[in-house]
Amino acid sequence: MLDKEKLLEHVQEQTLRDVMLKILDKADGVLKRHDVKSTDFLTPYETKAACDLLNGIQGIRYMVTGGYEEAERKALVLFPDYLDEYTVDTPIVAFEIRSTSQFEHLDHRDYLGAILGMGLKREKIGDIIVHNNTCQVVVNSGLKDYILYNLSKVGNASVKVKELKLDEITPSQIAYKQINGNVASLRLDAVLSLAFKVSRTEAQSLISKERVSINWMQVTKASYEVMEKDIISLKGRGRVIIASIEGKTRSERILIKLHKPI
Repeated sequence: MLDKEKLLEHVQEQTLRDVMLKILDKADGVLKRHDVKSTDFLTPYETKAACDLLNGIQGIRYMVTGGYEEAERKALVLFPDYLDEYTVDTPIVAFEIRSTSQFEHLDHRDYLGAILGMGLKREKIGDIIVHNNTCQVVVNSGLKDYILYNLSKVGNASVKVKELKLDEITPSQIAYKQINGNVASLRLDAVLSLAFKVSRTEAQSLISKERVSINWMQVTKASYEVMEKDIISLKGRGRVIIASIEGKTRSERILIKLHKPI
């Protein structure tokens, strides 16, 4: 039996710890029963933490899959180390959701809302890729029939759903809005204020309410110092990427360039 407390003694964040405990439960099952187990979909931050954790456990191998190479959300498949990964099934499937309406514009939030509105949990859903009037979505294979036969509407638009082969997934070409500005420092509250056009006080409140993540890691300290290429996410408002730090103004304020997906 795995010594879970020892394996997780370095993990302080409770949310991450809960996720890692579930993964260790699956690892225990692989070691005891010599079967194959898969995780829910994980954020990049959780995926890295899980890989680091599993690398220290003997007798287990794993593979990471999100359905396509550029996937952001990924699941891990755990199996005994004597198995070849090519003999292990990938526990995910993909769908194309096509709107039949010519007038209803649907975005990522609409598709995600419709899927979650069916009573499904976010961790069972991988990437959602929107292309004009269609959407490609990666999900846990156990949801295949439920989604295929029950999803008929997104927003006010009727939709048709069909299964896709994983190699038919087309990564999205993300367009960005560029935001140029300057801040007194690279503190998270200062950059968040610029990125989402909120006051410094409101930014501090959002951070303390656990609504802000950096590189998918929840951050609750307004004084956290961000770096170039960091991805800042605000629940309900999207994300921005710190594209570059450009130097300083004459008054010693820091010039930064942000990219906001649109």
